Amino acid sequence: MKQERFEALHQDEWNAFENWLGHRLKIIKNYDGKPPVASIEDHNMPDCYRNICQQLAIARDRGYSLMLTERLHNMVLQGHDILYSADSGISRRIFNYIAGGFAADLRENKRWVIFSALLIMVPWVIMLIAIRIWPDFIYIIMSPESVNELDSMYTGTDVLGGTTSIFRESDSNWMMFGFYIYNNISIAFKAFAGGLLAGIGSAFTLVFNGIFMGAAEARIVNIGAGRNFYSFVCGHTAFEIGGIIIAGATGLKLGWSLIMPGRLSRPDSLRLAGRSVLGLICGSGVMLFIAAMIEAFWSPHNFPLAVKLIVGAFFSILLLSYFIFTGRRHAA
Repeated sequence: MKQERFEALHQDEWNAFENWLGHRLKIIKNYDGKPPVASIEDHNMPDCYRNICQQLAIARDRGYSLMLTERLHNMVLQGHDILYSADSGISRRIFNYIAGGFAADLRENKRWVIFSALLIMVPWVIMLIAIRIWPDFIYIIMSPESVNELDSMYTGTDVLGGTTSIFRESDSNWMMFGFYIYNNISIAFKAFAGGLLAGIGSAFTLVFNGIFMGAAEARIVNIGAGRNFYSFVCGHTAFEIGGIIIAGATGLKLGWSLIMPGRLSRPDSLRLAGRSVLGLICGSGVMLFIAAMIEAFWSPHNFPLAVKLIVGAFFSILLLSYFIFTGRRHAA
């Protein structure tokens, strides 16, 4: 069945269900400012909800447009919240989202997440290889002052003969936590807000950070401080890079909604895309907060490298398992 025929067949049912959702959630207003009147009875809601779940599965299986599948997906999510959590408060809804909704949303937007990951990882790998082969190429990417600062951070000796180290005393942990929060959130915000420039800003932020991180890693390995580097970063990398990738994915999706709005106006298309990625950007912020906590309070400790690598691997496996296995019922 063609999409046009499918839409025509079920359009009245979808409109009625959306009106009912608007009545219950009070998120859709009529011109007089009052919530819309529900056009289905409450006792019919489970049957309608089940039908829309089936229609969403059909739309995905047949490869119907993203705009249609997102509309049905949003109806399913909102209907699920009402049907199974009608009496829960905001804290319960947050818990449910953390327990599975975040992972389900990420899988729903996996193509944007993959695209975002490629934009940061490909430049990272290219720069890592290039500077390992041609060490002086680092000065094309960074100023000599920045290179010296990077060297002193991971070798423990600055250019004046003083000492500095990533393995610092614990009395500066809270100050560095604030710095890491600011740095991580600023990068994620640029990756997200760059979507308003048709996604160009998001792509630039991801590529730029991939180049910089690959260059920094190669430089540190070249000067023989790789052990210190990997000991410091392995604990928080999964949360930090993962959070930036997800933020970039939301920006890319916003940008695409402006480039290809379909049958919607660009403001409406942007509004729809913005609602669909709201949970993802919040989840990205939580991941970056966790990364800053680890970076400030765990990473500076000079434990044996094997211990650091085991902890880093545990965090990576934990995060990957969460995104792969949780939220299956939520997505269904």
